[in-house]
Amino acid sequence: MRIGDWFKKDLKTKIVSLLLALLFWLYVSNVTNPFKSVIIYNVPVSVINEEFLDQNDYTLKNTLRTYIDVTIRGRQDVVEKVRSTDFVTTLDLSQIESVNDKKLKLSEPVCLLKEVTVESYNPPEIDIQLARNKIGTFEVELVPNIKMKQGYVLLNTTVSPEKIQIMNEEATIDSIGSIKAFLELTDLDRDTVRQVQCKVYNKAGREIGSLSRDLNVRVSVETAKEVPVSLVTRGRLATNYIETQRIIEPLKVLVTGPADILEDLKDIKTEQVDIDKLNGNFAATVPLVVPDGTKIVNSPREINVRIDVERLVVKNFQFGRDEISILNARNDGTLIYEIISESALVQFRGRQADLDEINEESLKPAVDVANLGEGVHRLQLNINMPGKGTLVQRANVEVKISKTPVQELPEDDDVPVTNPE
Repeated sequence: MRIGDWFKKDLKTKIVSLLLALLFWLYVSNVTNPFKSVIIYNVPVSVINEEFLDQNDYTLKNTLRTYIDVTIRGRQDVVEKVRSTDFVTTLDLSQIESVNDKKLKLSEPVCLLKEVTVESYNPPEIDIQLARNKIGTFEVELVPNIKMKQGYVLLNTTVSPEKIQIMNEEATIDSIGSIKAFLELTDLDRDTVRQVQCKVYNKAGREIGSLSRDLNVRVSVETAKEVPVSLVTRGRLATNYIETQRIIEPLKVLVTGPADILEDLKDIKTEQVDIDKLNGNFAATVPLVVPDGTKIVNSPREINVRIDVERLVVKNFQFGRDEISILNARNDGTLIYEIISESALVQFRGRQADLDEINEESLKPAVDVANLGEGVHRLQLNINMPGKGTLVQRANVEVKISKTPVQELPEDDDVPVTNPE
């Protein structure tokens, strides 16, 4: 028998045997290592293209779910070895098409182990809440409460930056009404720089605390000292002239400089003005002498000076003897007092307007004869000094004091006698 015939003779038997062996193997495999479906919990999700949010001005308002549950199928000995980290699945943020998107699809999970089939996964989509970002530019409003030291003034305040940019959700940016920086300073006498925290307020005036954090500006404060101007003069007015008015404009100037120099600075002097023998009104523009290390600001470096002068006049008051009173005369009748000077002249020097106000009756001329005896006495004339004008010289008058003559009584013979009837 040929070998080929032998193979042909047993072919059917061999095929049947092979099929039986395969069926037996399948049977044994399904009994000892059957197919099995398993749920793998908390499979991590990788988020990709996160920069897409910033590039398109989106803000993520919720926390993304970064895990899912995956149902797999495979032989028992294989699926039992699968762990949550044996999968690759991603959430691609570049899928976002609109701020109104609510869900994003996950990529289908891929198991890194062979002979494992992914049947399903839950959830197939991830919830997402979006807001559109917006950049707003707002001017910083400085709210100062600055109390200056006496004699000092506030020159200027500068805020840097003057405007602040804030990026946040569009609705939040649109609700912003103002940004304010509150500066509190007391007893200020020098320039200063402060970092000031800003507060963000909505249009209703309520603070938006989440935006106020870490929002600061730099505030520079400039000050000056208000210093009086002192006019420096040389010489004296002409004889019998008086200064009636001195006008300095301005009376004070603002000076800046180091704090220690300003503290000791009491006045700003002018260059010297010559008024020697001045007999008429004077007006001039006079430069100020600025001390080293200081600077005059917001004030002129020259002042306008006007000095008005007036010639003094003399006014005479002539009093007759009958107008002069005698004071402190003895009242026992033993002495006779008589002013023998015809008159007394009193002179006052001063401004014409002041002398015109002197009333003659108010001067009340008098001489004091207290403790004086017989004889002729030269006495100083006393007067009530007026409040204006000066007495040129005091007047003197002569007063004669003599004894009162003794009156003789008549003789007894001359006295009539009355006889009784």
